[in-house]
Amino acid sequence: MIISGALRRAVAGVLAAGFTVATALVSTPASAEQAASSCRDVERTVALTEGAPPAATISGTLCVPATWSASGRQVDVLVHGGSYNRSYWNWPQGDGKYSYVRSALADGRATFAYDRLGVGESSRPPSTRVSVGTDAYVLHQLVRGLRADYPTINVVTHSIGGLVGIEEAARFGDIDRLVVTGMLHGTGVGIGGLRTFTNFYPAMLDPVVSADTADVGWVTTLPGTRDDVFFHPPAADPAVIAYDEAHKDVTTELTLATSALVNKLPPALNSTSRVRVPVLVMVGEHDALFCGLLLDCRDRQAVQQSEAAFYPRAASLTILTVPDTGHNLALHRSSNITHSTISEWLHSA
Repeated sequence: MIISGALRRAVAGVLAAGFTVATALVSTPASAEQAASSCRDVERTVALTEGAPPAATISGTLCVPATWSASGRQVDVLVHGGSYNRSYWNWPQGDGKYSYVRSALADGRATFAYDRLGVGESSRPPSTRVSVGTDAYVLHQLVRGLRADYPTINVVTHSIGGLVGIEEAARFGDIDRLVVTGMLHGTGVGIGGLRTFTNFYPAMLDPVVSADTADVGWVTTLPGTRDDVFFHPPAADPAVIAYDEAHKDVTTELTLATSALVNKLPPALNSTSRVRVPVLVMVGEHDALFCGLLLDCRDRQAVQQSEAAFYPRAASLTILTVPDTGHNLALHRSSNITHSTISEWLHSA
């Protein structure tokens, strides 16, 4: 099933959010209205565990729209997946087509896209200290820091970032809405899911990221394995797939292990059972990580039945599938459907 009304907020002519590299703000506005939006780099020191002193620095980009939506001051906190960084949300190719940041700014919401621990410009602790739980506590600190300026905080996630967002919402209950893209639970594992661990190897051996770490617990994907796991190649631009391979990032073995564990816990034991805010779950119909063997994601009702049991206390639950799309929803030709549907849902939830 496909999303009704999804194109109502298409991203044509939206604000230029600017793509931030390191500490420089790079913006190419095409109009006076676009120039009125602004982005700036933000750094925040965080603790890795509750009660511990600050031990790491998180780097992010905060973007503010030229005009706020009628819903008031909202910020979308953007949590990327494993072996990615904040650039997933503001992809530099396609003249903004793949940029969730641009879409949100056009809709009158601020965005805060950050690099999770150990990737991008954020500091890198020992790999044994970085797990889904650690990332959830970091996210909580970021949310707490934003709350004074933003009455409404939406957490928008992708892949492993979805597990981070779920854990944060379950443990701390301090966000207003949760969007989970590219993440399902239970038994619906695809071929890509079975290859998750075999596709990763020590980052120190990789030609793209080897210079970044000597810690064997930091890992990345084997060369040439991302296209048919993270993409549905017939529906993605080959240039995007190539850029993705050339600009991949890292994650930890511990994060992969803890994500596999929390993802497969049954509903009664899963953190999802403690999420009480409105939740939107979106998955591509050809997501190789979660669809294909035991779950046909082209059947929206089957996805609904499989996933609904995991969110018994959510204030509301919306589950949608996106046609002709793989795991990385924001990086397929259907990205405008994904982005505009999320915006529609955030206005109505």
